[in-house]
Amino acid sequence: MYAPLWVKSNFSFLEGASHPQELVERAHALGLPALAITDRDGVSGLVRAHVRARELGLKLLCGAQVTVGAADLAGLVDGDAGSLGADNDRPLVLLARTREGHSSLCRLLSRGHARGPRGQARVSLAEVAAAREGLTALCLDPDMLPALREPFAGELFALCPRHREARERETEARARAIAARLEVPIVAGHEVLYHDVARRPLQDILTCVRHGATISTASAFTRANAEHALHDPRAMQALFHDDPAALARTLEIAERCAFNPGQLRYRYPSGALADGTSEADRLRALTFEGARGRYGG
Repeated sequence: MYAPLWVKSNFSFLEGASHPQELVERAHALGLPALAITDRDGVSGLVRAHVRARELGLKLLCGAQVTVGAADLAGLVDGDAGSLGADNDRPLVLLARTREGHSSLCRLLSRGHARGPRGQARVSLAEVAAAREGLTALCLDPDMLPALREPFAGELFALCPRHREARERETEARARAIAARLEVPIVAGHEVLYHDVARRPLQDILTCVRHGATISTASAFTRANAEHALHDPRAMQALFHDDPAALARTLEIAERCAFNPGQLRYRYPSGALADGTSEADRLRALTFEGARGRYGG
């Protein structure tokens, strides 16, 4: 058994090819005990996923794939980060263990979106480290492990995804070597972009739109195969037959994530006015004032 920890829905615009509820339904049908939704630079898909997961009794893990950019991002605001090359960007999966962790994640994403162009967010490693409270980090780039090891002590994992691509062997070997040197545990996984392999053509088309390419010229951007669907437990056991501990670790991480969106409550600021006027009276006065200005009388 395992829990998918790196899953993107269609709220990862022009990347994910399945609705959040479709991913939840498929995970439930496969008998999986939990599912993470980790959309790119956002948490917008969590609401729909939460509603369906609650109906089906599936544990939902809440997180996001954040984009880590250059180390000097902290001083950039209002779209300035848009000039930085995307070649420097690295993905990092963050999961909220607690309500405080979810708040930390949302603040981090808000900071990233404030400085990036519309629809894009970039944060620095220092900002990620500062937002560590209540978060678990799944690191895809082993070069980030040294900077995150101390801040995320006990909550940092080297995510080694497998999609049956030959080039992954060398990448994973390097990641494992660095993780072993730093005593960072390995966790198994794969990038989920759709709930069923039938969505692979749609995902290819979305990728073409995102990169302004055609199907015939998009080989540099599209995924190499259809290994980005939700796998059943047997398939994942076969994929990680040489490291069952890494697969079991997905369940350990899922168990530690106690947050769910049902814990959130709206907390509006106080509307008390200095002159003792109620919010309703003030709203009424402003409404009539605006009406007189617009319509006269």
